[in-house]
Amino acid sequence: MIDIHSHIIPGIDDGAQSWEEAHRICEMAFEDGTQVIVATPHAYNGMYGHEGQDIHEAVGKLNQELRDRNIDLEVIPGAEVHARPDLVDILRQNPALTLNASRRYFLLEFPHAHIPRNVRQFLFDLGVGGFIPIIAHPERNLELQNDPDLVEDLVNRGSLCQITAMSVMGQFGARAEKLALELLERDCVFVVASDTHSAKSRPPYLSGAYAKIKQNYGEKKAKELFEINPRKVIEGAI
Repeated sequence: MIDIHSHIIPGIDDGAQSWEEAHRICEMAFEDGTQVIVATPHAYNGMYGHEGQDIHEAVGKLNQELRDRNIDLEVIPGAEVHARPDLVDILRQNPALTLNASRRYFLLEFPHAHIPRNVRQFLFDLGVGGFIPIIAHPERNLELQNDPDLVEDLVNRGSLCQITAMSVMGQFGARAEKLALELLERDCVFVVASDTHSAKSRPPYLSGAYAKIKQNYGEKKAKELFEINPRKVIEGAI
């Protein structure tokens, strides 16, 4: 499996708190069946404002340390970029914030409780700018929990959707689980990722959600969401 959403770089956001925890999270992910994980620290959300170079340097260090520990997991750089009006310019100036520096796909974070009123124009402008936003965990957004039609509309307009494995398993509450499953039913989900933040409360496990989706929708759909589509993302494929 390929996990395109994680917070495993220590000291850079609210994810792993030490290099030891980062190593443990990566080891847990590998043991669970993940072969590639994208480090996506928060960026431009009012607390963290990475330019991208610091992320790439930390990913290089983590990969070396994993090799030293014989943990056969590849870490790839990226970011979870908060929505803001000048985002097209930010991504053009800092392509390292796109996933695997693809200059195409990037992980887009909306505020927790609402969606910007001009969201359709905002996403249209990103598309015109050459970027493909992957909306991170819409099932956990309070406004979208009440308006799944809006998620479907944004997907139909060209955005992609990433739901969280823990939501699929009901570990983010009933409302997040309900919307995650409804988005799967509507065929609105492009990828499932862990959004891991820690070894204990937010672990990097994907296999449980994979098994549940395989049981409900078949192995072909599970492979698309956990393997095929994530690979398209990290390779920058259209």
